[in-house]
Amino acid sequence: MWAVFAGGLVAGAYIGKVPPALPILRADFDLTLIETGYIATMLNVMGGAVGMFAGIFSDRFGHKRIALGGLALMAAGGLLGALAPGYALLLLSRFLEGAGFIMMTVAGVALIAHAVSSAERPKAMALWSCYMPAGGSLAMLAASLALAEFDWRSLWILMSALSIASFAFVARSVPPRASRSTVGLLRLGAESLAHPAGLLLCLSFAGYVAQWAAFMTWLPTFVIGERGGSTTLGALLTALWVGINVPGVLLGGWLMAHGARRSRMIVLASGIQALAAAGAFLDVLPDWGRYLSCLAFSFFGGVIPTAVFSGVAALARTPQHIGTTNGMVMQASQLTQFVSPIVVAWIAARLGWGASLSVMLAFAACAAAGGLAIARIERSKMSA
Repeated sequence: MWAVFAGGLVAGAYIGKVPPALPILRADFDLTLIETGYIATMLNVMGGAVGMFAGIFSDRFGHKRIALGGLALMAAGGLLGALAPGYALLLLSRFLEGAGFIMMTVAGVALIAHAVSSAERPKAMALWSCYMPAGGSLAMLAASLALAEFDWRSLWILMSALSIASFAFVARSVPPRASRSTVGLLRLGAESLAHPAGLLLCLSFAGYVAQWAAFMTWLPTFVIGERGGSTTLGALLTALWVGINVPGVLLGGWLMAHGARRSRMIVLASGIQALAAAGAFLDVLPDWGRYLSCLAFSFFGGVIPTAVFSGVAALARTPQHIGTTNGMVMQASQLTQFVSPIVVAWIAARLGWGASLSVMLAFAACAAAGGLAIARIERSKMSA
């Protein structure tokens, strides 16, 4: 379980390494705000294109193989990016990193689910759900130090080295017995797509991740460009924002272990996030109040990943469909992760940051709607 979680941390770091470096990349390659956004979101393109297929192949041919392949691709993409002479090759490297990211994270849930008992699963899924905020915040802290002394290419090389180390850890520690489904590829996909619970988990997680990605991508740029902060300050404030999501995720695991319904957690957290987004985006509060709103957004939103990932294991059609269902969830979230920072940047560049609040509220409403619909499924399961 710890080997898989370490692989998840590396995957999260590949997302977290970019936001602190965006102002430097923008200056190095003479990019617009929109072009800079593509660097942050190109990793999500691959996941948005093939997330479900990665889940199907993971279920069918073995989760360990897919996880190892993902770590290898992340390492290769990072090295290519470190050597990139121009914008186009840097985007290609992020595309390869995205392929590795989706392979590792899709296989991770199934590997964790098969490593623990049903009673331990809520806590184990809470731990796994920390991979993004924990890995991302650690990467941002590393970036704030590395970018002060070295260039961004050194940071890319460091992340590739961590991927190689994680590859060796997973190869040695994870048994090859992790499930291989006897169900055919097409049937795995068709049955998972026809399963309402999986689609609702996709809706809730996509709504949550869309908001989270927009915050994480543009918070350093806002601190530096709009408030005149340093690169180090932008990285540290964003790392704290990402890191405070971790206790929120663990709180979600504690609540589920004590009988809380995942649907209620999703709906309540989405409502709090909508209020916190208003405090952060509208120029009403002082800077410290706006940042506290950002922290509240990240902390209380942390219960949603725990609710969703535990739901993947609990609400998938069968245990053989866990990887495919998680692939669907990741694919939906990767698509919105690609779109949301670009949309927010497009609106902010024309109308100001406050005008982007409407997009954030729409995503929060999607997450809450998925939670409300999941409540009906939970009630029917309890009745049965």
